[in-house]
Amino acid sequence: MFMRGLLIAAALIVASIGGAFAQDEAEEIIVTGARLERYESLVLPAVTMTRRADAVLASATIWSDSRDLQLRSREIRATLEDMARRARASDVTISLQQDDVLRPFTVDLAMRLLTYGGRADSSQVVVQLRTATRGSSDTLDAARGRFNQFVESIAENGRASVDFDEDELQLTVIDLPQYRAPLMRAIVADGRSVAASMGEGFRPEIAGLESPVAFRRSGDLDLTLFINYTLRVVPVR
Repeated sequence: MFMRGLLIAAALIVASIGGAFAQDEAEEIIVTGARLERYESLVLPAVTMTRRADAVLASATIWSDSRDLQLRSREIRATLEDMARRARASDVTISLQQDDVLRPFTVDLAMRLLTYGGRADSSQVVVQLRTATRGSSDTLDAARGRFNQFVESIAENGRASVDFDEDELQLTVIDLPQYRAPLMRAIVADGRSVAASMGEGFRPEIAGLESPVAFRRSGDLDLTLFINYTLRVVPVR
């Protein structure tokens, strides 16, 4: 319930700042969690594409239980400012989450998401720590280590603390629609190949190419991308 409220608040805040998030920029979306569950029931088609995720995410909670509200806010702001400074020289960056999309981080915007911390005289804000994947040799444990190193480097202010859930790491993809064209080309080529294997007088009939690019996790850092299509081979009339 709390997380749902946080995401709604983030959506309202992002909407209120108008053009700050350009619509023509390639979106980076979270492809695990609820989005992943959306495609779990689909049968993988013959044509798919396997690729490495662009980044790994960890949710970080900046929390304070100083009794005075203004003091709590100052402590959390100071901690966020230190995180932002360290991120500029680190391979871990900070983002905010709107629905399943990553949005740019600023301390001021994060502070507008400050909310009840779960017990009396406490406040907190949740941000996303992001580290780009490093090719085929990278691992989930290595990404977890980068997050740990970053969090341990933060100078916590007063009673403020930073915690991240190292067991709930998520994956992201930048500009998912860019994979539609190569998938469609591969699907059409496969359809023609299947029809040709039947001999002369047959053609492929493909349905579902209007479907969005779907995905399924196929490894710690790997994703299988596909379009939910169907292929029939029919006689040429």
